[in-house]
Amino acid sequence: MDQLFFFCIVVTAFNLFLIIYAFTLPLYPESWRKKVNKKYNNDTTTGITILFVTLACFISWIIYFYFLIFHL
Repeated sequence: MDQLFFFCIVVTAFNLFLIIYAFTLPLYPESWRKKVNKKYNNDTTTGITILFVTLACFISWIIYFYFLIFHL
């Protein structure tokens, strides 16, 4: 149970980091963003990563609270 709780906290912290990073993307210089987006498509990759990490965070918290409530 403690390991699952720790995993949930780590995934949530990573999710918050990604959300803060996404909000700070417009603060980077436009020339750097264009150069990085040509090679890695950074904006799209960040958005898709946020979606999947948020999904994993949501599911892990559901599993944790299910085990906590029903004492499995």
